Amino acid sequence: MSTPVRLAVLGEPLAFTLSPVLHRAGLEWLGLPGGSDALPTSPAGLGERLSGLAAEGYRGANVTHPLKEVVLPFLSRLTDEARRARSVNTVGFGPGGWWGASTDGPGFLDFLAAAGESRRLARTHLLGAGGAARSLAVALSAAGAEVTVSARDPRRAAPAWEAACPARFVAWRSAEERLALGRATLVVNCTPLRDEPAPLEQLGSGALIVDLVYESELTSWVVRARASGFEAHDGLGLLVFQARRSLALWTGREVPADPLARAVGWPR
Repeated sequence: MSTPVRLAVLGEPLAFTLSPVLHRAGLEWLGLPGGSDALPTSPAGLGERLSGLAAEGYRGANVTHPLKEVVLPFLSRLTDEARRARSVNTVGFGPGGWWGASTDGPGFLDFLAAAGESRRLARTHLLGAGGAARSLAVALSAAGAEVTVSARDPRRAAPAWEAACPARFVAWRSAEERLALGRATLVVNCTPLRDEPAPLEQLGSGALIVDLVYESELTSWVVRARASGFEAHDGLGLLVFQARRSLALWTGREVPADPLARAVGWPR
């Protein structure tokens, strides 16, 4: 019998996460024994947590807010996408050292394609300038998108983006942001905000809305957007496709999207 594949998801808080469900569904489809644990982990406790997982024989872990940038110093090598974005969501443990990758950006493109929405990325506006936004921006820019970013302090945020992509920054809730939202074909909430990351009345009527936040039900912003006539999705679709890519990195084998999507009830 093969050695069980042990996986985890780390973050703070982890009040609701479906990553272990996706990990287990992927391993089951591959016919691999194993499991996955949700382990609340603070930035201060991350080093000890990673050391413990490696010592206990874990294959890898997804990391989420607020650890995507904090994890960088603990890793001996990064993929090019993770290095440029200064953000990691996938960690692996092996004899060659601990490695980090970001499957958020490629997974987001996969999600758009699966939802039939790839045409909408032409003018993308990202709400928030953290690691998740940078990961998406690297992939979106490479796919031909013009990227604008809302940041509370654009001058402070910009240096972290130097290697990511040539994004244009606007200040949060400024007149410049209003103009950017009005011309955007795709608006993505990359912040933890759960109520109204952007006023719907400022968006162009044909914009696609994606809220990277996901909960047990659709987020209130997505519900209101759909009621107002927008095409809108929460973060569950991205979760499915980034997990699919993480599983391929950990196991060396690809899992179809369908068994993962069924496991968490996407689309919804």
